[in-house]
Amino acid sequence: MKVPSLVRKVGGFVKYNVLRVKRDPKAYSTIVGAWSMIPCQYEAYFLCMNKYVKKEDKVLDVGFGLGYGMNILSIKAKEVHGVDIDQKVLNFSTINVLNKNPKVKKLSLYDGYHINYPDNYFDVVTSVDVLEHVEDYHRFLDELLRVSKRGVFISTPNRRPEFTKRDGTPKNPWHLREWSYAELNKIVKKHGKVEWNFENGPFRGPFTISNKVKENTLTLTPFIFKKKVKRK
Repeated sequence: MKVPSLVRKVGGFVKYNVLRVKRDPKAYSTIVGAWSMIPCQYEAYFLCMNKYVKKEDKVLDVGFGLGYGMNILSIKAKEVHGVDIDQKVLNFSTINVLNKNPKVKKLSLYDGYHINYPDNYFDVVTSVDVLEHVEDYHRFLDELLRVSKRGVFISTPNRRPEFTKRDGTPKNPWHLREWSYAELNKIVKKHGKVEWNFENGPFRGPFTISNKVKENTLTLTPFIFKKKVKRK
């Protein structure tokens, strides 16, 4: 009898092979966590709202997911918009955020790189736990800066040993990559002046915020100030 490819005989016993299917990061949807909240994201949105958002600001959240970040930003901002690549979370956040929060003005789909707003339309642009999913991150950051006036707030995981496989890739199968502070600093400083913030603590919190990286830094949260164009 021929043993199927899914099983193998070892010492007279039949053992099942484990199929290791590589997940496509493009297939990820935050809808799987509907009604849940990731603590470090919650902390990042409050950090941005308290430190970088002003009362009369118009803010764009890129990759809004389940939408609770927009609710936090709207505590202070005059109005909030959002774009995401995922129709599922657009439907979810339309019902649970847009239709309930008058400060959230518009949610829309986009292709991940082209934001359908004019240059300098928003005072601040935020993108929390998105950069690690993006293939062309320089192009992505350029577009966020294009539609902002003051700058862009980013939050992304710090590459820590307990979340990294032996080959250096993230244990999270949906992340294309994760960076250390030194690695990400080389990237973001190409796009403008950077003010660094760091969330420190365990995955579930509580967190402290610092302006220097620490051994227990969980997320890297830089603010990239938009370069001022010199008039001729």
